[in-house]
Amino acid sequence: MMRMLTTSAVTLASGFLVGVAHSSFRHYYRRYSDAEGLKQRGPIQEVCIVEDQTKGGKKK
Repeated sequence: MMRMLTTSAVTLASGFLVGVAHSSFRHYYRRYSDAEGLKQRGPIQEVCIVEDQTKGGKKK
């Protein structure tokens, strides 16, 4: 009985610590990724156009 209670407590505590670590990482990553250009979702990175350098061609 004591062994089952200990196993349950250890499992609960480790699950809680993993959740806290994941939440903290996600919070700080989102907070600082904008400034450093680290946002990436999948294989495509976020693209921001700073200046439009297209030619203003005339239509015929």
